Amino acid sequence: MKFLLIGICALGITGCTKTKPPAPELFKVDPATAAKLRGTVHFVGRKPPLKLISMDAEEACEKLHDKPVDGSGFVVGKDEGLADVFVYVKAGLEGKSFETPKETVVLDQRGCMFVPRVLALQAGQTLAVKNSDPVSHNIHPNPRNNREWNQQQSPGSPDLVRRFVRPEVMVPVKCNVHSWMRSYIGVMDHPYFAVTGPGGDFEWKSMPPGEYTVAAWHESLGELTQKITLAKNGEGSLQFTFRLPE
Repeated sequence: MKFLLIGICALGITGCTKTKPPAPELFKVDPATAAKLRGTVHFVGRKPPLKLISMDAEEACEKLHDKPVDGSGFVVGKDEGLADVFVYVKAGLEGKSFETPKETVVLDQRGCMFVPRVLALQAGQTLAVKNSDPVSHNIHPNPRNNREWNQQQSPGSPDLVRRFVRPEVMVPVKCNVHSWMRSYIGVMDHPYFAVTGPGGDFEWKSMPPGEYTVAAWHESLGELTQKITLAKNGEGSLQFTFRLPE
């Protein structure tokens, strides 16, 4: 009977071959009703102490800096804006599929540090990992919802090209050679995310109107969330304020 079934399938009879499910229809924002959302992330109160990195174990790394490097990942800029905060729509886009960007996102290893410390991309988008240093590194993302990988990268070697196929907040990245090197990657299944600069600002210029939960994540301060409703052609604003726990 087993051989008979194989023979029938070889003839291409319906029911024996597996068909690939159709690709989901991509969602497009209607420009006639699109809404805007902008916001700022602030830090108030006492600031945490610096965490100066000792690079004594790697002389080549130490020579790349003319002053001590802070490894706290805590950067407060103008008007108390908080940098390196991953801001994203946490809820409100369910059931919508978005086109994967063709642009490549770059994570560099420069000065024996990951640059940028926090980055973001969409699931399936290309990530290129560079080594701009005169020493070898070993990049090691440790995700929970994607495949873990761990690869050595020598000076002058080609970029490592990878993709994360599923959304995840956040993917921690380390270098197995230099223990102080840390980075975090946010992976989303939609385009409504941002990483704040020194001003703490973020903006999404074309969003479908609706009710949203927006989250702001910082590596040492945790996550804050807020809800907002955006009307057709509406403009919304959010302010996130982080502080150290008492």
